[in-house]
Amino acid sequence: DDAADVVPAVKGRRFQTANAMLQEGFVELERMIQELSRKTAIPTHQIIALWNKSRTRSTSTVNHWNAYSSYFKDHLKDELARLGSKAPEIHGTPSTTVRRNCYELFKAAFPDKWQIILELHEQSAMLLGVPQTVAMRGQEFQKFCTKI
Repeated sequence: DDAADVVPAVKGRRFQTANAMLQEGFVELERMIQELSRKTAIPTHQIIALWNKSRTRSTSTVNHWNAYSSYFKDHLKDELARLGSKAPEIHGTPSTTVRRNCYELFKAAFPDKWQIILELHEQSAMLLGVPQTVAMRGQEFQKFCTKI
């Protein structure tokens, strides 16, 4: 019964008993994450990120089609090679249909990593393209490193 799985939303201030239960739960979660980290040799922050990603709790603001367009432009020869004998002769900007076909083949070639590849490509293009102060570059680099 799906009705049994529905948790009512709490409005207003939480009761002290609820806060105490939350605190106990947080301590238990922390213990479980630490134990999982120890057993797998994966840092706790990565375990949390993986858990969020596996439960689709992390939201991506990247439009992957737009990111692929940039990737496609930067790797045109390699991406057209995915089409094999169906690759058209390109004497300018490839059509949207060609790009879409390459995009589908790109996703099939990297089924578990295609989104990450595109997001990192977009970030690297951003880091290389915008003139910034040393401090700004340092901040952007740190953001980039945390996503890797």
